Amino acid sequence: MKIAGKVCVVTGGASGIGKALASRFVAEGAKAVVIADLNGDAVSAVGSEIGAQSFAVDARDESAI
Repeated sequence: MKIAGKVCVVTGGASGIGKALASRFVAEGAKAVVIADLNGDAVSAVGSEIGAQSFAVDARDESAI
């Protein structure tokens, strides 16, 4: 999969596999990486750490998105 120049959205991006994917997408040259997670403090820290936009949101709640 070619990531360079693409916009990537990762739910559950504050830890584990989601964090690893978001980090890799940034490293691969994505145009933008957006991470969302229930844990607002953690997702904000990861966003700052890897250079991604972060949002504290419950992706299961359509009205929240």
